[in-house]
Amino acid sequence: MSIQLPPSDQQAAEQLVAMGRFSSVEEVVSEGIRRLVSSEEIRSKVQIGIDQADLGELVDHDTAFERLRELAASYDRQTN
Repeated sequence: MSIQLPPSDQQAAEQLVAMGRFSSVEEVVSEGIRRLVSSEEIRSKVQIGIDQADLGELVDHDTAFERLRELAASYDRQTN
């Protein structure tokens, strides 16, 4: 597949390659796509949380931290 970047994007990608952060413009584009996918996954998970909050499916602070403490203790028991 071949893509044509707008001149400003091409220049920015080439600058990242010149700085040594990436080995090629293709690598820059791939990293951008990975970050977009990750961002969309996070956005989707946040929306799920917003939807749950709208439905009143919330956990109070004390309960949430108690669950985290229990999870951490369980993990510690498994690894020791």
